[in-house]
Amino acid sequence: MKFILLLLLLAQPAGKAELRQKIADLKLKAFEMQMQIELLEKQLHDVEEAEANLPPPTIQAKPPVKTRCSGHNKNGARCSRNAEAGSRFCWQHKPRR
Repeated sequence: MKFILLLLLLAQPAGKAELRQKIADLKLKAFEMQMQIELLEKQLHDVEEAEANLPPPTIQAKPPVKTRCSGHNKNGARCSRNAEAGSRFCWQHKPRR
């Protein structure tokens, strides 16, 4: 225990002037850090405000998938046209009702 106290006494600055200088240095560092904190808080506030003013993202509908007509022409080959939306057939091969 005496050894630890001796180390603490040896590690301490020798005089009042050194202690005052250390205190002044630490106060300056604390002031600089506080200024940095305030600057970062302002930047964060500006970013959050800008994000709040952005229009909401729009969800775009996917374009309909083009599928080939399931009909066949006179010679038996598959129709080469695209099917109408919501149907398996083109305008020509659409079943009549």
